[in-house]
Amino acid sequence: MTRLSIVIIILLTSIALIVRPGSPFAAERQRDPFHFLQPTIQLTEEERRRLEEREVVVRILPAGGHELAFLTAAALEVGPDALVASVRDMPGLKRSSYVPQIGRFSSQPRVEDLRELTLDVADLDEIRRCRPGRCGLKLDPEEVVRLHKASGSNEAAASKSAIEDEFRRIVVERARRYLARGGDDAQPEFGMLLQHSPYAQLKMPDLVAYLARYPEARLPDCESFLYWSKETYAWKPMITVTHVTILRGSGNEGTPEVVVASRDVFASRYTSGSFIVALLLRNPENAAQRYLVYINRTWVDAVRALWRPFVEYRVKSQAKKIFAGTRERIERNGLASILPK
Repeated sequence: MTRLSIVIIILLTSIALIVRPGSPFAAERQRDPFHFLQPTIQLTEEERRRLEEREVVVRILPAGGHELAFLTAAALEVGPDALVASVRDMPGLKRSSYVPQIGRFSSQPRVEDLRELTLDVADLDEIRRCRPGRCGLKLDPEEVVRLHKASGSNEAAASKSAIEDEFRRIVVERARRYLARGGDDAQPEFGMLLQHSPYAQLKMPDLVAYLARYPEARLPDCESFLYWSKETYAWKPMITVTHVTILRGSGNEGTPEVVVASRDVFASRYTSGSFIVALLLRNPENAAQRYLVYINRTWVDAVRALWRPFVEYRVKSQAKKIFAGTRERIERNGLASILPK
């Protein structure tokens, strides 16, 4: 598919920014720790009070069509080094009852990186029912044919093992394809998600361009990697590959100390793209006071007007618990790193 480079050109030429030299973010010169999110997102006084009491704040953001968007925020007692270290160890940070299997890819993805990945009965049954061009999993016709050939054994155990081996090879190929030529498969949906994230367009245009035109675009001083996961947030498991980009900032003049941006490379079901940003914001009035803000905008295939309230309720009820657990891991890891051995 054709890349949406014209969208990026429009964004970069239509927004006048004052950028502090050496910073990847637009300078704010404000005393409000959340000013970086404005005018798109403004926290209420009630939400700020809850943050001061270390509550986790969850808010569903405006979205339409297939898009689902929400914000989660909480106070964080450790600094940028602890956050970056936790993100680098994504399996340790994210593994939970919702994410039972997860791993980080090597710089050049290998099948060995996926040795822990297994397929549940729901996925195995779906693969056996799949036909090229008609499949409940997001597989290309050629991939369906390969999986069917792999399942040729009459012995169930041998068939399962063979299908899993071939599926791992397919996931690795998807990861390598992305590293070589970017996200062509999900570019239209991902382009829409970027367009509907004005805070990112306005404040982080270089990051937006990098993600939209990867790997052609360059983003100096960033760190990035791919990881895979099997997630069980919904009724059936979802196997994903995700691209993570980490940017460090000074935290001065209202800019984030850390930005962690993620986008989907592959999802086996349910979603066709995601744009997720985590921001570490420091209070200009109190350098020791920090907030972790997580903004998720995802293209969900099954979202319809009738189902949206139910889906949003489910997301909101899960997000608070998941985010609280994530914060606890980041703080525990960060405090452990500075305690005497």
